[in-house]
Amino acid sequence: MKYQYFYQTKTNENRSGWISARNRESAYTILRKQGIRPYRIIGDDPVNWRPWAIGALIALLAVSLVVAVFVAVRAGDDRRPMPRGQIYGDVSVIASGVFSDWADVLESPLDRFLAAYAQPGSAALPPLMSADEIASFEAELQNGVKYVDGEPTEHRQLKNIVAFLREEMREHLASGETVGQYMDFLEERQQGEREFRDHAVESLGKVPASHLHQAWLGVNARLRERGMATLEMPRQLGEEGDR
Repeated sequence: MKYQYFYQTKTNENRSGWISARNRESAYTILRKQGIRPYRIIGDDPVNWRPWAIGALIALLAVSLVVAVFVAVRAGDDRRPMPRGQIYGDVSVIASGVFSDWADVLESPLDRFLAAYAQPGSAALPPLMSADEIASFEAELQNGVKYVDGEPTEHRQLKNIVAFLREEMREHLASGETVGQYMDFLEERQQGEREFRDHAVESLGKVPASHLHQAWLGVNARLRERGMATLEMPRQLGEEGDR
């Protein structure tokens, strides 16, 4: 696939270019190895449901499910940075946290902002931040995420992901980016993930009924691989099971 990317030079000049890559994530990786940190990449990821790939995707789904459960358990027990992913546990606890911007869980304005981007592919609604709060982000990186003994596993998972995002932010700033550029990167990445998920949903709707079950498993394998929420079973499959 071919993607157009946009970036800023160290002298703040806006530039763009084109790159061929397997998908958007690969494009980001290739460009960063070249010393280019794009703030935007335009292009659709391919969604391929060719029959020969279905078996591999189903196997990947099984492995990914085991890994996801293992990660969720470890994230609930450990105090260490964990890659972005879905938070598992009590749905009401998670929903309440998202609704309140995790204000009762995270003291730091930086952590509450990063928490909005903790779960890949979700609708990111970061809390409104004052200019002074944003100005404090870089200094706040010198501190660590505050854990609480006996806190719910859902809170521990979130804090571990936030700790991971703090490390990522440090890397971006060390490369010469500003806090504002990293904030833009978070939004661009989240939007790209949303587009990927929407495209996957759209593509699943075009799959013939004879391949729908396999395609659904394949879609979820790809979403789970990227840490995104999986799709519920298509209504048509549920109706077939009731017959």
